[in-house]
Amino acid sequence: MLPNASRAIAIVGVGAILPDAPNAPAYWDNIKNKRYSIREVPPERWSVADYYDPDPNAPAKTYSKIGAWVRGFSFDWKRHRVPPKVAAAMDEGQQWAVSMAAEALADYGYPGRPLDTDRTGVILGTAMGGELHYITNLRIMFPEYAHLLEGLDEFRGLPPEVQQSLMARWGSAVAEHFPEITEDTMPGELANIVSGRVANVLNLRGPSFITDAACASSFAAIAASVELLNQGRCDAVISGGVDRNMGVSSFVKFCKIGALSATGTRPFGDGADGFVMGEGCGAFLLKRLADAERDGDHIYAVIRGVGASSDGKGKGITAPNPQGQILSTQRAWEAAGLDPTTATLIEAHGTSTRVGDVVEISSLATVFSGAAARIALGSAKSNVGHLKAGAGAAGLLKAVWAVNDRLLPPTLNAERANPSIDFAASPFYLNHELREWAPPAGTPRRAGVCSYGFGGTNFHLVLEEHVPGMLNRNGHASFVAAVPPHAPGADGKNGLAARPADAASASTPRPGAAVRDAGNGRVDVIPGKPPLQGILVLSAAEPAGLLNELDTALARVQAGWTPPLALPRAEQLRAPERLVVDFANREELALRLERARKAFALDTPAAWKPLAAQGVFRGSDDPPGKMAFLFPGQGSQSLNMLRTLRGRERVVAELFEEADRVMAPLLERPLSSYVFRDPADKAAADAADLELRQTAITQPAMLTADAALYALLAEYGFRPDFVMGHSLGEYAALVVSGVLPFAEAMEAAVCRGAEMTRVSATDPGWMAAVIGPYESVEKALRAVDGYVVAANINSYKRFVAGS
Repeated sequence: MLPNASRAIAIVGVGAILPDAPNAPAYWDNIKNKRYSIREVPPERWSVADYYDPDPNAPAKTYSKIGAWVRGFSFDWKRHRVPPKVAAAMDEGQQWAVSMAAEALADYGYPGRPLDTDRTGVILGTAMGGELHYITNLRIMFPEYAHLLEGLDEFRGLPPEVQQSLMARWGSAVAEHFPEITEDTMPGELANIVSGRVANVLNLRGPSFITDAACASSFAAIAASVELLNQGRCDAVISGGVDRNMGVSSFVKFCKIGALSATGTRPFGDGADGFVMGEGCGAFLLKRLADAERDGDHIYAVIRGVGASSDGKGKGITAPNPQGQILSTQRAWEAAGLDPTTATLIEAHGTSTRVGDVVEISSLATVFSGAAARIALGSAKSNVGHLKAGAGAAGLLKAVWAVNDRLLPPTLNAERANPSIDFAASPFYLNHELREWAPPAGTPRRAGVCSYGFGGTNFHLVLEEHVPGMLNRNGHASFVAAVPPHAPGADGKNGLAARPADAASASTPRPGAAVRDAGNGRVDVIPGKPPLQGILVLSAAEPAGLLNELDTALARVQAGWTPPLALPRAEQLRAPERLVVDFANREELALRLERARKAFALDTPAAWKPLAAQGVFRGSDDPPGKMAFLFPGQGSQSLNMLRTLRGRERVVAELFEEADRVMAPLLERPLSSYVFRDPADKAAADAADLELRQTAITQPAMLTADAALYALLAEYGFRPDFVMGHSLGEYAALVVSGVLPFAEAMEAAVCRGAEMTRVSATDPGWMAAVIGPYESVEKALRAVDGYVVAANINSYKRFVAGS
């Protein structure tokens, strides 16, 4: 398995056919405008007079006659060059699948934009095979009904010629009413043909198959697609789900379970009494995130992780088991390498059943308790009902649009919440109105999407907004990751350091040069060394899992894949078992992975130690160590510090914007005007550098830089167990630990700096930085005439002497 961030998948195209929505944008408009698409059954689908009875106990009848229906669809067989006879034999679900996939490709920009169709797969979730096979079976089964008629005494009492006439006319009526059985009938109806039909019509030659996990089928398809992409077996996948099963037989059978509502869909709302069936489909064109960024694709959202589970043994095959739901959710966030408490939107399964909604909230609360902010919760089923095999696609599409447009969508019919759910005691709130999605500062927009299947199969998906610049257009991260001298090796400790490329006066590597961690927050150029292409970080809970990740990565690299240069996630570096490999190019990476594979035969410190000099580092400790942040103070500043990150990373820019708002009244101009100047104008830069050295400017500037770097690292999961500050850095430690608000800390810093500037003395004294053992420094100071003391004891071997 590859590192969490490297497994991220971009959604670069969408398509849909849903109730009251002929395409994906129309569906999102309906969601935003709170459109309720539940209607009584259209007469062309089935007859209420024949099949409806409000009595739930009426045999072979449905007590519900409402649903969310796709109406007005017409398959464009000419556009897709499908012969009309073949098109007529295709179940409408197959026609939808072709149409939504074509929309997703067009939304991506194909054929105007390049796409390797030989390496584009089609993996779709579907179940039951649509309605057409039920209808054609009625024609095939005519002899069975004829034999029943022949067995009636009243029929046998008729004259033979009348019997023959009735039977012939009845047979002819059946043949005229129901579709003819031809060589196109079976492929037009089979569920397992749906993906193949799309691949055939659109000429796509990657892997093609369907997944059937009942109501979780769409997410089973997404999960399979994510794995295929990360294994390098294809470069793009059309995935999603389709369901057109609103025939009367489905209504009757669901009613006998007592699952359907006769009154309406109201997930998590008061009066929820069952689900309302819907139909439709949704498609997503998926690519590896690094590839999508390299190609300049529009990225709607990023799939960070997918988790799956089964309920196991429970109360019954149709009863939800909270333990299974908890496991799928936990596994998804673990796969993403993210903290679930950073989510700010949950698109729930939310079927509107009496038991299901209560169980789902209980399960989700177990995972998301402790969230930094209350989490908006809703369900697309409040708009379009339960699409069964297509339900996950409808929910995911809603969440994808929400992430893309930065809006929290409303959920319907739950203004009065289900009285069996105590939302006040949960981390969730029901969002009833469309509003701006504003997560806590430093946290990207993240959503969890749930999809559970009949029979106890559970899926959860982690979705995150795409932050431009996370990976640049060459597929590399906006960070330089450097291995310091104390890398994880025979001592079994994790020593990998990763720092932003311009965290503090970083040099920009030139062609033909590598970079190294030079300490003091700098990244220096190493002349004559090959450029550092990237660092591959593999992690697992146990050695066997790490070996499996190594084998997978080696196979992908040998197949031509080069990992992007990216800042490792904290979860990877703190996993019990780790392998870190730095490399200059793909060939070197393959060689080093092969050497690591051989070292795994022994997996001892002695086996790994020689590889450390070759850029291969093995770390192992359980439990992992603690993490501490030390914030620097005055003296660490430099003109244009964090300039590149400010232009590239949203959270850094937001911190400087907030600092400008706070400081402008106190400094009479924005703080950023002191920090950032055009380096090409040397005279102006020199003057600005002198201004920045003024204590009243230096201190708020350094505090802003400290806070901005913390916020950036937090986005990548680096959250300290302890914080400390050196001098002014103590203010930053107070801010990030939640003791002191940032604005108040900034005001205190500028006032502190101003007061320090006003201090004057006849003899201001001198200070000197001294490096050496404390005992030796103390002994030397005692031998000096006059007043000289160790004013600052920064560490056991670093001091500031003052006189």
